[in-house]
Amino acid sequence: MNDDRRIFSLLEITQSLRSVIERNYTATYWIKAEIAKLNFYPRSGHCYPELVEKAGNIVKAQMRATIWASDYQNISNNFQRIVGEPLKEGINILFRASITFHPVYGLSLNIVEIEPAFTLGEMAREKQKTLKKLVNEKLFEKNKSTQLPLLPSKIAVISVETSKGYHDFLNIINNHQQKFTIKHTLFPAILQGDRAVETITAQLRIIRKNADNFDAVAIIRGGGGDIGLNCYDNYQMAKDVALCPIPVITGIGHSTNETIVEMIAWINKITPTDVAYFLISKFETFFNRLEDNRKSLINNAEKLLKQEKYRMKHTSDMIKAYSEKTIQKQSFQIYNLAKYMHNASTNRIKYQQNKLSDTAAKLAYIPKNQLFKQQTQLNVFIKIFSALTLNHLKIQKNIISLNENKVTLLDPKNTLQRGYSITLKKGKRIITSKSACKGDEIETILSKGKLTSTVK
Repeated sequence: MNDDRRIFSLLEITQSLRSVIERNYTATYWIKAEIAKLNFYPRSGHCYPELVEKAGNIVKAQMRATIWASDYQNISNNFQRIVGEPLKEGINILFRASITFHPVYGLSLNIVEIEPAFTLGEMAREKQKTLKKLVNEKLFEKNKSTQLPLLPSKIAVISVETSKGYHDFLNIINNHQQKFTIKHTLFPAILQGDRAVETITAQLRIIRKNADNFDAVAIIRGGGGDIGLNCYDNYQMAKDVALCPIPVITGIGHSTNETIVEMIAWINKITPTDVAYFLISKFETFFNRLEDNRKSLINNAEKLLKQEKYRMKHTSDMIKAYSEKTIQKQSFQIYNLAKYMHNASTNRIKYQQNKLSDTAAKLAYIPKNQLFKQQTQLNVFIKIFSALTLNHLKIQKNIISLNENKVTLLDPKNTLQRGYSITLKKGKRIITSKSACKGDEIETILSKGKLTSTVK
């Protein structure tokens, strides 16, 4: 064993290091680092952050620090007032600190001031970085491309059951339940702070697996100002919102500094009540349009019915006039025919009588029995000819009666009374089945009243 060696105690070495550090590091220094662990102790009021510097996921430097209770309260309040977030793990800070060394606790930084503007800048840079990444991955407009149903009646709600904003949302929805039915299912989640990202993304993934059961997702959070909202700039949460196959509607209760999740959602409403009124407005708009269409349909139907009544009356008058003219014409023709038949019969009879007289004169020598026979034949011929004449007149009267019946049958009122109807589509008569499609509304005019139907 070499007795010439100089041996130092651990205390001597640590005291020497302390002396060197105190002699060479007499000022305070501005340093930037990430808070890996906050280590705040409420009972004592002291805080012992563990600070790191990373390159990607690799830790390049690490050191512990101290914020004494006498400084912590002022530093923390000032940081939260400006940044809108409390001091917490995972954020980058710019701080002023002195360098100290203790024989027992080792090397540390004594933080006396933190610059909130630096953290704001870092958060803004991270936000822009996240936005750029989402744009490059073509996720920024993905949720906006989903389709919101005309009447969104099944809503998945991500909120806290005890949240005032959630209850405001329910009150508005429930107050309209008599008019509109909107079903809502709560998916509980923490809406701010360190666990917000974990719980919200977990619920979004559950909803995504059951997307067929819902029309939209509402992420609602009431009150709280802008504190705790940086979780909504998280890349993973924004990505899960973008990948949701149904529209995501946000209402997280603030009107400034729009977060990435709000930007990427299908639509952003400032408060939960705005979300509720937005959903209600979809129903109100639809029913207002429906009422306008109903009134328009009634007006058009009345107008069309009035037009059809006028056309039917005009047609009826034309048929009546035509019928009277036809009857008059047929009556005149019958009169002329009867007159002709009478004259023809008289002339024929005279002719036959003259012929008979001539024959009698010429055949005076014919026995009386032959004359009787000829006279008998002549009487038979007269009877046959008279019968033919009467039969012809009867036929002509039947033709006139038949024409009168046809004219009566052509009257549209009689047609409707026999069970026939007139079918209209948008005011135009339908002639063939090809004129109507599935889902069309048609109107059927009967002898008494009308029917409105939907083609199936």
